[in-house]
Amino acid sequence: MKIVILAGGYAKRLWPLTLTWPKPLLPVAGRPILDYLLAGLPPETVPVLSVNRRFAEQFSEWLSRSGYRAELAVEETRAEEEKLGAVGALAYLVERLGIEEDLLVVGGDNIFPFGLADFAAAYSGKALVALYRLGDRAAARRYGVAAVEGNRVVGFVEKPEDPPSDLVSTACYLFPARVLPLLGEFLRGAEAGKDAPGYFLQWLLSREPIEAYVFDGPWFDIGSREAYIRANLHFNGGESWISPHARIRDSAIRDSVILGDAVIEGCVLERCVVDAGTHLAGVSLSEAIVGRGSDLRRVP
Repeated sequence: MKIVILAGGYAKRLWPLTLTWPKPLLPVAGRPILDYLLAGLPPETVPVLSVNRRFAEQFSEWLSRSGYRAELAVEETRAEEEKLGAVGALAYLVERLGIEEDLLVVGGDNIFPFGLADFAAAYSGKALVALYRLGDRAAARRYGVAAVEGNRVVGFVEKPEDPPSDLVSTACYLFPARVLPLLGEFLRGAEAGKDAPGYFLQWLLSREPIEAYVFDGPWFDIGSREAYIRANLHFNGGESWISPHARIRDSAIRDSVILGDAVIEGCVLERCVVDAGTHLAGVSLSEAIVGRGSDLRRVP
């Protein structure tokens, strides 16, 4: 079995935080997002870490320090507009690396309540998708949604107006080797804008059986400021995460994330993310991301 971690995005919804640093290496309660994934890998596995050229050096340097092993596969892109899309990037990677074995694919910006070894252990030789029990059928409209009988997926629809269940697809899949050639076939017939993984699963279901790995508990798909803050609060016992290297004086910080060596004096921050190298003095901010090197001070 081959494992591919998709980590080649540009995370525009988290700019300016991710302008100079890749999202999968952002710290959550002091640990990079990728650390949570790699810690749960099956023993002795060396995953392929699919990254872009813009951030390849940061990933390489992190791997050299982390103690984890991974094979870097670098997409020759430096901007969001150059990317192929998730299924297109996966099909390209399969062809480029000559992958002919079962393939576990996971998004590098996700934190799951299970280890990938547990997910792989549930594999029976049929395509397998991790489904999160959202608990809110109306909110499921934002996701790919599965109808399930037992452990068998019997229906799948991407972003439906009337979801058939509250079981939503996450960025965690295991495809048998026989499915891999179908990636290219799907892409050749896919409509513009409908080449995301959910559309592939919807298309695949009429050709291959798909089984469900249903889970609940804390799952974090870190695509926004709100999701990033929620993950940090969860893993920090409900409290704001403040880097031990930050300097905080006479400030109120609520439901926020303070990174690196930020300096904050006489401020009120609510639901904010403040990057390293910043200096804030006498300001009140709510629902903001403050980029690296920013200097914001109240003018008398």
